[in-house]
Amino acid sequence: MSDVEIAFASATEQLRLLDRGEIGAVELLELYLARIDRFNPVYNLVVAFDRDRARADAAELDRRRKQGKAMGRLAGLPITIKDSFEVTGMPATCGLEALRDHRPDRDADAVTLLRQAGANVFGKTNLPAGASDWQSFNPVYGLSRNPWNPDRTVGGSSGGAAGAVAAGFTAFELGSDIGGSIRIPSHFCGVFGHKPTYGAVPLRGHIPPPPGMLSQPELGVAGPIARSAGDLELLLGVLADKPLMPARHARLEDFRVGVWMGEEAYRVDGAYRAALESYIADLRHAGARIEEVALPVDPRESYETYLQVLFAIVGAPAPQEAEAFERLADQDDTGIAARLARYMRTSLGEWFDLAERREHLFQAWRRFFGAYDLLICPAVPVVAFPHMAEGSGVHSDQLFRRVTIDGEPAPYLDFTWQSLALVANLPATVMPTGRQVEALPTGLQIIGPHSEDLTTITFAQCAERQTGGFTPPPALV
Repeated sequence: MSDVEIAFASATEQLRLLDRGEIGAVELLELYLARIDRFNPVYNLVVAFDRDRARADAAELDRRRKQGKAMGRLAGLPITIKDSFEVTGMPATCGLEALRDHRPDRDADAVTLLRQAGANVFGKTNLPAGASDWQSFNPVYGLSRNPWNPDRTVGGSSGGAAGAVAAGFTAFELGSDIGGSIRIPSHFCGVFGHKPTYGAVPLRGHIPPPPGMLSQPELGVAGPIARSAGDLELLLGVLADKPLMPARHARLEDFRVGVWMGEEAYRVDGAYRAALESYIADLRHAGARIEEVALPVDPRESYETYLQVLFAIVGAPAPQEAEAFERLADQDDTGIAARLARYMRTSLGEWFDLAERREHLFQAWRRFFGAYDLLICPAVPVVAFPHMAEGSGVHSDQLFRRVTIDGEPAPYLDFTWQSLALVANLPATVMPTGRQVEALPTGLQIIGPHSEDLTTITFAQCAERQTGGFTPPPALV
């Protein structure tokens, strides 16, 4: 295999090369560092390095392999980590000026699990300030650019992570998701990403919340980003802190799949919708049983519940954000600014009411997944959009941004698709379809039953075998 082929190979294939002695851990690390030195100045995806430690660790891994010693499941794979995760001795800024000099003395729990399995952490990837935007720019490291088109966003908040995987800069990545932050960048960059069931992967050592906190916020999860669905299974097996439930089926034709393409509050651009419909037609031709369904929950109620939970979490440590929204809204306004301002002031009594509303959502989805194994749908309304890097990136600034859906401006904060799985604590996988819109990749979202992460991932593997998977961005080959 050529260096380019190795760089874009799946982590699973790279492990085979390492095990057969066709490449060493040092050689694989240097291959990625050389690619980053060549291409990263254009794309700004990897923003911090620990080259000396990574080189020493790679040499030790090669020595142990030559001696025939037991090796971890990921032994020798060079990886980058999203800069919201703490990594010993490296910056963990979360894109915030206040954390520019924060260098933790311990790894995040998920990073510890990856290291214990033999992964070799050599760098950190970019993200939006505070991990709170659907594009990746911040005052510490600047703007990241999409490997498919540098004039377009990589997404956020795991934007540098998904971009680095797509660019062939890393074997795989560790991302996080509380607002679509794994799935949106995976869709924008044409890679595989998995949002696990809430609580399946430890999140301690992730920012936010502030450094040193032990509790895990509602909704938030950590999960893998990779170049194949098989890699997602491999990585989740390392990251999950308890055994995973087996997939419901192993063959594409055995899955019972519902498809929902939205309504007025869940919009999707026509060109992206057409790409998904073409891909779904190919899946049906390959034997998949897919039928149109209605959601088991009220779409707007589900989204509004998600918004209130999310902004109650965001608002608790940041009252200044609530004040910013209040300045933008009249007292009797029912628009987005007024609603978010109220949600950021959620009382304890309202929080208990939210818990009850969510329990009704949990039960409705449980009934749905008694009749179907999966729901497939768009990841977001659009493909990767042009950079909008004005302002600080805080949510009140985002009120003034617009994306284009079917030629018309639409509110930036009206990204609703990612909320379905989040508010119900469900697993969701995004996979590339092989279809492009404006020479940009498109992704399909696969939502599954609670705690059945391998059902969504296995379906993605079956679909990948039948229809193809990751394609490298032409400019990086």
